[in-house]
Amino acid sequence: MPKIYNSYGKAERSREKFQKAVEKAQNELRAMLEDGIKMAKELRNLQEKAENPALSDSAKEKQRKQIEELTEKVHKKEVEVNEFRQESDRKLSEKREKFVTRHVNEIKEVIGKIAEESGAIVVLNAAGVDVLYYMPGLDITQKVITRLNAEK
Repeated sequence: MPKIYNSYGKAERSREKFQKAVEKAQNELRAMLEDGIKMAKELRNLQEKAENPALSDSAKEKQRKQIEELTEKVHKKEVEVNEFRQESDRKLSEKREKFVTRHVNEIKEVIGKIAEESGAIVVLNAAGVDVLYYMPGLDITQKVITRLNAEK
């Protein structure tokens, strides 16, 4: 089954699309993290300025308010990043599971047809640990791959 799945053209195209979706999510996450880093640097700069003993009381109060506002924005950005990461992971996992299930079902359908045509009584997954013996001449793996890829 792994050999068939890895040789199935539709599955390969789905993996390529999936990889692009993963890369897109990673790029979005990276951009969000970069925004967060910029905000954190800005916050540190404000905090350093606020420690200046030469600042008047009104200037210190203004700095304190800016620090509070920016601290809140940084916290919101952290929450946003975490939520985005979790949601992206969930969506990507669902997407992958969906296309794998669809392709496995397509493969099983073709295996069933070829098994009937070949007069096979049982078809076992040779990659499984339950297989003790099978006649190599009855292996239909290449026929399944050929037919799957012919049915674009």
